[in-house]
Amino acid sequence: MKITRTQFALIVALSFALTLAGIAAQAQTPNDVQDFRSHGIHVILRSTKANEVIGVVLGFEGGLAYNETDNATIAGMTSELITESGSDKYPKQAYRDSLASLSTSIAGSGSIYHMTYSMRTVRPNFNMAWNIFSDLLLHPHYDTLEAAKISEQTMKAIESRQSDPEGYSVFLSDSIWKGNSKLNRVPTMDEVQHLEIPDLHSYRDAQFQRSRIVLVVVGNVSRAELEEKLAAFEAMPEGSFAWPKIEKITPQTDQFKFVARDLPTTYVEMRANSARIADNDWWAERVLDEIMDKRLFDEVRTKRNLSYSPEIYPNGSYANFNTRIALQSILPDSAAHVVFTEIRKIQNTTVSPDDLEHAKEGRITTYYYSTQKNLSQAQALYTDQVEGGDWHLFFQIVPKTEQVTATQVRDVADRYFHHFNFVLMGPEGKSNRDQYHFE
Repeated sequence: MKITRTQFALIVALSFALTLAGIAAQAQTPNDVQDFRSHGIHVILRSTKANEVIGVVLGFEGGLAYNETDNATIAGMTSELITESGSDKYPKQAYRDSLASLSTSIAGSGSIYHMTYSMRTVRPNFNMAWNIFSDLLLHPHYDTLEAAKISEQTMKAIESRQSDPEGYSVFLSDSIWKGNSKLNRVPTMDEVQHLEIPDLHSYRDAQFQRSRIVLVVVGNVSRAELEEKLAAFEAMPEGSFAWPKIEKITPQTDQFKFVARDLPTTYVEMRANSARIADNDWWAERVLDEIMDKRLFDEVRTKRNLSYSPEIYPNGSYANFNTRIALQSILPDSAAHVVFTEIRKIQNTTVSPDDLEHAKEGRITTYYYSTQKNLSQAQALYTDQVEGGDWHLFFQIVPKTEQVTATQVRDVADRYFHHFNFVLMGPEGKSNRDQYHFE
């Protein structure tokens, strides 16, 4: 989640309301989290009575990244269609009416790695909401009208991919970075057009195995209550999914691509290597990004007015991350030169104690702000478990960040900020390719 500077100012103001005791409580895994298996399903339950909201994330690992399909669209279309179509006990209109009356939302999404289904409800309606959620997964319908809508929307998104300069720049930068990896796959028109409901039905049946599931629940729910509800999933095959490792991409580096477009500004995308979530360098690199984000804003925008909103943040998933630096400018070469100067500066000098402390505070506060809702916590715990291999990472944000030193920040800058890739999109004659090289 990318926080705007206005939001960040609000976050910083709110952070003063946090007590030292409250932060200290998050420095270790709280007692309200349980990790267990029930009916062949891996469950992470944070049973909390802090509010009435219950967030649920249930994911089935598998797909293109595991060589189980060649279609980059099928997981997303399958999961979305299931959550739009209703089920045996709750046909489409009854399903939608029930969700509305229960103040409950259910959504599905898919990628080349997995399909995930999320639910947000409130404690008084949890039992009924879970019954709907469970029946949707166990006895889904495949509505032809909804399938046509999803297919049309997917194709329109593909057709319009190049119409958004920033989005298309990111798309090209991602593609260059991933090179010839099998993970370098996005939906195509051809594969969408050839998908029919029986294909989605078959994909669901192949993927819906209990051995593929990670279920995360955050809210006022007991283990006994949840285990009782999971008994219905015994009807789903257990399977024998072994959770193989995701391919480690060998990134394509030192690449440059210019796309000529008649635009008022030039979009500049830079990519450098990055640590993974599970790496020790991850924590120092996140503090580094906080420091660099502020410096780029001060030096590129405030002092020189070369770009409205330069930004830097980690981009990626599983074992494959890069650091994205992006800006838009009518003087791209000048703006890029300032970025390079700030990178070299942080690679060769240690940051001041004040800058380091402010960056740590910003990193911690922003993280807690983005995960304050129960469903957001469930999604973060799910991601840390599935992609990072350990849900405990969610609760290490305070101690790991507080342990970061100025020397570590300098070292990770020197270790990762090399051999950038560049994608520029904008008018001819506004940029000089020779300027875009950073070893």
